[in-house]
Amino acid sequence: MSNRKSHLWLEEPIVGVDGSLTISTVVESPQSGITNLWYRIPGKYAAFVTDSCDPLVVANVFNFMKLGFDCLVHGRVSPSLLRNLTEFQAAWSCWRPGLYKQVDIVGSDEVETAQADDPELAVAAFTGGADSCYTILSHKKGLCPRRWQRNLEAGLLIHGFDIPLEQGDAFERAAQKARETLASVGMELITMSTNHMTLNPDWEDTHIAGVASCLMLLNRRYGQGLIASGLDYNTLKTPWGSNPITDYLCSSNSFKIVHDGAAVTRVQKFKQIAKWEEGFSKLRVCFSANTRDENCGICSKCVFTIMALRIHGMEVPESFPQPLDAMAINLETKSAEDIIGFKKLITSARKANLMDPWVNVLSQRLFDR
Repeated sequence: MSNRKSHLWLEEPIVGVDGSLTISTVVESPQSGITNLWYRIPGKYAAFVTDSCDPLVVANVFNFMKLGFDCLVHGRVSPSLLRNLTEFQAAWSCWRPGLYKQVDIVGSDEVETAQADDPELAVAAFTGGADSCYTILSHKKGLCPRRWQRNLEAGLLIHGFDIPLEQGDAFERAAQKARETLASVGMELITMSTNHMTLNPDWEDTHIAGVASCLMLLNRRYGQGLIASGLDYNTLKTPWGSNPITDYLCSSNSFKIVHDGAAVTRVQKFKQIAKWEEGFSKLRVCFSANTRDENCGICSKCVFTIMALRIHGMEVPESFPQPLDAMAINLETKSAEDIIGFKKLITSARKANLMDPWVNVLSQRLFDR
């Protein structure tokens, strides 16, 4: 092995005693040695999984850039993906020049992956949060423009991202809620687990590689994978992992990554989701609860959600602790960006003549700092 290159190998899939399929890759580099990235999917969906290296290359692209070594992929990879990732790297190396360096990724067998039987059939990343719920609803109910609407068949819930791998019971509870939510609009839930996040600690950047790789892994069934936008076009933040500027560059000719919903504000999304009983009642936005299938009610994501709903006259879903306890919010641990967001919400609450106790409590705590 050259001491100036990283190497990636796709290992033989492993069928577990429970019928699950595990796909793993070994990456070896001069600097970090050997790492093993794996994905596991229930056996009933094994036929959906591609044997191309494409999703594994996407999964590792930030690590390749961070290490700064060119990479040889020992297996089949799509030239169209490598072309797109060249521009993807160009953007990220401009945004974070001290962290990422553009590298050359080469496949030992550069051949385009065959398209799915129906290239228009789509799968969407799904967490049960406002953004992914809106993406599901907008495409299934025709809320988005006709020419943008996708043929969504399934949602993909990933274990190992917002719900840690060690919280298996919490993931099963979250999956059951997600299954019921999607069934109400005629969709299926697919679950998958992976250790991607543990190998990519710069998660604010790298989450796009994790989500996109999980979607692309299902390339034998689907030709498109939707990722819900967290910000609208008027509030875009760069650099940020998932964004409408670079998400599509994680695509190949046979599988398109679609950044969805950036033309719609969070409040507009809430107003539509509120009409969908299954999606709204089970809404889950929290990354801080002790058990991650719940909403803690006091972290910034929970509080922003509760405040925005109340300001605009909407009821708070039953999936949140009731009522909001403003005194429990630890503002000392919040970022400057969070504090600015809180202050804007307080101003909006005042304009809406909202008299909830948290308005006065937070106003005093924020504006008297």
